[in-house]
Amino acid sequence: MKKRLTAALALASLLVTLGAYAEEGAALPGATAEPAQSIAETAAAPETTATPEATPETTAAPVSSEIKTTTEYRWFVNQYRYTRGRTVTYYDNVYAINHGDYGLTPFAATVPAEYFIADEEGYYALAPIVLDITDAMRERLYGADLGETAMFYGQYCERIRDKVGRVGFSGVHEGIDFVNLAGCDLHAILGGEVTRAGDSNGTVGIYSAEYDITLLYLHCEKIKVRRGDVVEAGDLIAVEGNTGSGSAYTHVEMRQGRHTSSSTYRDTQLTSDCPYAVMQTALGVTDSGRHSLTYADYLEAERQREAAEEAARLAEEAAKAEAERLKAEQEAAERAAQEAAEAEAERMRLEAEAAARAAAEEAARAEEEAKRLAEEAAKEEEPEFELIDILPGSGAGYGFGDDSSAAQASTTPAVEATLPPSNP
Repeated sequence: MKKRLTAALALASLLVTLGAYAEEGAALPGATAEPAQSIAETAAAPETTATPEATPETTAAPVSSEIKTTTEYRWFVNQYRYTRGRTVTYYDNVYAINHGDYGLTPFAATVPAEYFIADEEGYYALAPIVLDITDAMRERLYGADLGETAMFYGQYCERIRDKVGRVGFSGVHEGIDFVNLAGCDLHAILGGEVTRAGDSNGTVGIYSAEYDITLLYLHCEKIKVRRGDVVEAGDLIAVEGNTGSGSAYTHVEMRQGRHTSSSTYRDTQLTSDCPYAVMQTALGVTDSGRHSLTYADYLEAERQREAAEEAARLAEEAAKAEAERLKAEQEAAERAAQEAAEAEAERMRLEAEAAARAAAEEAARAEEEAKRLAEEAAKEEEPEFELIDILPGSGAGYGFGDDSSAAQASTTPAVEATLPPSNP
């Protein structure tokens, strides 16, 4: 504290000297024309005492001239489902995560613009340094690179309905939410004096005199510290729980000065302080220049997803068409084979019938020929008989022949027949 006070006095003396040179029109050797930055601006928070304390200088990301704010009248629905209308100023359409779901959401305009970037579509996203700072806080909180950052400072909370069905934001987020596992150990991000050790929200408050801030950890369970304890950075303070919340996560909130309680639950205006500048200094975070997930990335991913789905659909349709073609070809081949088989069977049937008719005709001809030959043979073998139609010893005949009245001289007389005797 003594060293900081000495540094503050030295800085104040230097500023007075610079002011004197400016009034007299003199220039200091090597001095620049840029105005000196106050200690309060360096800490990104208002002064809390009459004598400013010197804090280590931070490296902030350049402010984008494309980052603009919007002022509108918006509805807010509190935890009791009552609606309040407020005219608020905010950054609109910032692509960020809210407990697992990415989307476009407003951020309070009290968050410095340097912590946002604009993508090629004109939408905003969190600057890489914000991700670096929250990662450093998360690793200190969980003691390792565990869990994830689920919600950011100044982010508008989810939209809900009031008692009559009107939709509004449930408030503005006063801190940063970290999620790991229910019951996992929680460690102090910064050392200091414990100002609170439990309440209905499971709050642990630790005041850091070095940076004149209080870090408040909400929803804790199995709190390991008591009010008045002095802890070091990394000391175990509690486990992650859901005290006063609907699920297990840890809400970390920063307030300038010494405090024993967190800000009002999801108010329409921020009452806590932006933690990024102090945390960057305290944790020694440097800008990694990593790529922040932007809405343009989301749109590109959606385009690629849709293109992949369209390609899959076309491939499926092509596969179905090919299957239908093959099926049609197979059915046509089967029909052709069946028709060919039927035609062949019909041909064979007709040939068989023709052969049967030819055989029958040939048999008939053979039978006729056989009959004819038999008749001819019979004619050739039959002896010739001469019919004599005369009675022996007389010129009279029996009347069978044509010449029964004429005697045939050439005929040898027949032996006279002997008649049997008549009855006596």
